[in-house]
Amino acid sequence: MNNNSKLETEELRTCLHIHLYHPDQANCPLYHNLPLNQPYKMDAEDPLRLGRDGQTCIFVLNDTSVSRKQLSIQAYRKAGSTFLSFMIQNMSQKVKLVVGGSELRYLERAELDDKVLLRFGRYQLLIWQEPGDSANTFEVLFETCNTPSSQELGIDVPCKLPVMDTGVPWRNLENGAPASQEPLESDETVVLV
Repeated sequence: MNNNSKLETEELRTCLHIHLYHPDQANCPLYHNLPLNQPYKMDAEDPLRLGRDGQTCIFVLNDTSVSRKQLSIQAYRKAGSTFLSFMIQNMSQKVKLVVGGSELRYLERAELDDKVLLRFGRYQLLIWQEPGDSANTFEVLFETCNTPSSQELGIDVPCKLPVMDTGVPWRNLENGAPASQEPLESDETVVLV
């Protein structure tokens, strides 16, 4: 059997892309136990466990603020579907897990959306799914981000001053104080005083 035939018959696996961010990641070896930037094959029946304890978790974060067992992600199939879906469970009694804005307490579960932001402690994990055909296996791909995933998604980003078409920041000041909170309508001409 040549390599082309082998590639044609091989099933495409669902891939969970996990983008990691922690504000101290440049200074601390938080991820040195993770297989960064290389897909890791998992059996669909085995849960993906992330935490501090290398004996109970497949993926280990080198951080004492992380629980021994922080979270678990389990693959499953919905009735009548050939595609894998995923559930997440908070395994920590001390650290809350926020999934897409909803808090999960100890042992609570939630279904993962196709793209979702997870937060626990000072960590942010952006997880997105790349669908595949295999019902028995999936892949996990860990990657680091230089900026918080919440910033990429526009969550918790402070609003900036609006800028008029002239490129001048909009300020409605009268004697140094805002004159009105309501927007002013004007035509195309701008008069600068």
